[in-house]
Amino acid sequence: MKKAQKGFTLVELLVVIGILGILMGTLYPAISSALADTSMKTFAMNGRKIVQGIIQANTDRQAKGKTSVWPHNKQDDGLSDDKDDIAGMSFSTSTDFFKELFDIQHQTSSDEWQPYIEGYEASWLAGAGVPPAQPGQLQKENVAWTVAKGFTDDLGDFIPVLVSRNADTADFAKSSTYNSNDKTSRIKLGETNPQPFGKKGCVIVTKGGGADTYKARDCRPKDIYKSNSFTIPSGIEITYIEP
Repeated sequence: MKKAQKGFTLVELLVVIGILGILMGTLYPAISSALADTSMKTFAMNGRKIVQGIIQANTDRQAKGKTSVWPHNKQDDGLSDDKDDIAGMSFSTSTDFFKELFDIQHQTSSDEWQPYIEGYEASWLAGAGVPPAQPGQLQKENVAWTVAKGFTDDLGDFIPVLVSRNADTADFAKSSTYNSNDKTSRIKLGETNPQPFGKKGCVIVTKGGGADTYKARDCRPKDIYKSNSFTIPSGIEITYIEP
């Protein structure tokens, strides 16, 4: 005759649950950090796709005598007289810029859709708590990037042109008065825009198409500019426009 199998007692179950709780508490920081790193790297790759697409578009446009698709500050930055072209338009938000760059309003009509760069995906602008836009639509809440405007071809390739919107760009290089040697404090994170990465770090894509992720401890101007010694030419004003 088989003996009845003895189950776990309440005390044993509580011990097992307690052990699992301790293990989860120990592993959670490592798991959370790994997930954040993966999210930031994916976000960086998407930003790189945007900048590389713009670089290619600008190369093609230059051969046709057209100016850059990057947003400009002033008329003498090279704005086009053609108001139907992106170079002839003025943008006060990165959302408006991306709407025009990717021709969002015509996205759902294959016959009319004419983006300035090919291969657009809504995920390029979203990520880490910032939801992707629906086809044919783009709202502020769908854009996780701050965009630079007003820079020129003679600026270094290490100048940031896309910055995850949770990073405060107040201490970024913007004019000839900038002195990188004075900028040693950490950049504020997650205060104005908690998403996409809060206070954990930020993502930056440079004018040359390089994409880097920075944890909070490395979010300093001297890290972002790689301690490069540079001067922004007199008369040039870079502005970072948020969504």
